[in-house]
Amino acid sequence: MTDVTVRYAGALVLDIPALELEDGQILAVIGPNGSGKSTLLRVIGLLEAPAAGAVRVRGAVVPAGRRLEARRRMATVFQEALLADTTVLENVALGLRFRGVPAAARRPRVARWLDHFGIRELGDRPARTLSGGEAQRVALARALVLEPEVLLLDEPFSALDPPSRDTLLADLGRILRRERVSTVLVTH
Repeated sequence: MTDVTVRYAGALVLDIPALELEDGQILAVIGPNGSGKSTLLRVIGLLEAPAAGAVRVRGAVVPAGRRLEARRRMATVFQEALLADTTVLENVALGLRFRGVPAAARRPRVARWLDHFGIRELGDRPARTLSGGEAQRVALARALVLEPEVLLLDEPFSALDPPSRDTLLADLGRILRRERVSTVLVTH
């Protein structure tokens, strides 16, 4: 992105002269509440248009009519896991189902990501019964099963206890480096 600004009610919220995310790069953005971190993710994720400047995906500005196509190459995980009232397995498969991936093709992809996050044994459990750390593992698996080019993480560890946060952060770091998923993590 170049020369991106975002204004709310005339007030400057975001002013980014230049930001480039390389393939496989993990970028952490740290700042206090209200500093524009979530706004930055919405702009990168093409969910919010900047007041000025250009957001590029793979070096090209995305025209308004092609934003959905570009957004489908991204995934976002929020502070709250936002799980559907289904099983863990069905939660991880949800995005694939929405995209019309046949059930036979979904199963191995979902199993792979349940394994990567160490939650395969939770597959048949109702998502509402999970601990905070387990729920975030499900949310991350649900995002990564889509094989995104860019993963946007909006303070996904802030509600976790320190041991759960540290373990999940180490596991996720290993996975992101191995899979070479470009990632933007915002936190405070």
